[in-house]
Amino acid sequence: MDAAPRKPGRPKDPELEARRRAQILDTAAKVFAGFGFAGTQVQVIADRLGVGNGTVYRYFPTKEALFLAAVERGLQELTAEMDRVLAAAVDDPVERTRRAIRAYLGFFHRRPEMAELFIQERAAFPHHHRPLYFAMKDGDDRSCRQAEFWDRLVASGRVRDMPPDRFFAVLGDLLYGTILTNLLSGRPADPVAQTEDMLDVIMEGMLTDAERNRQPGEGR
Repeated sequence: MDAAPRKPGRPKDPELEARRRAQILDTAAKVFAGFGFAGTQVQVIADRLGVGNGTVYRYFPTKEALFLAAVERGLQELTAEMDRVLAAAVDDPVERTRRAIRAYLGFFHRRPEMAELFIQERAAFPHHHRPLYFAMKDGDDRSCRQAEFWDRLVASGRVRDMPPDRFFAVLGDLLYGTILTNLLSGRPADPVAQTEDMLDVIMEGMLTDAERNRQPGEGR
């Protein structure tokens, strides 16, 4: 039996394919952030890349698939950056907390389009909603690492004991609210200064020692 005729064209280059996919996602994230999911046309993304519509659709068959892939890529980048910070060889757990908060705020300071995309995802695709890093899930590897990190922080004797999921849920909400306010207000944001303000309120609180002693003990 004769061999099947070879199809014309160059063989696929995996590295080239990966670079092209990354370029499409980088551009798509900025366009979606600027125009919104509903207001974005794939043609605009293709035009900015200098390619035809067909090239974009070859990688992502629908606009929805392209949008969700851009969101997922941003979440993966945030996760990888945060994992590196929490895994760093820093003995002081309080300093590691400081670096984690600074890295989180710094990511969105550098990539404000990702904050916009995460907001759009929650509005347009609520069934795809995922927490932005800090939420804990039973049996999840990251949750186990976060619990170990919290145990070390408590063991240092510098913070009071509480369920780690409570701490990370409150911290996650506080950080998400900060990046949301930064985005919607258009105010200039300094991740370092915001980190120090946040830590001052979290760790020092607003009450004096005398006033804390006068407060009822329930919930403390």
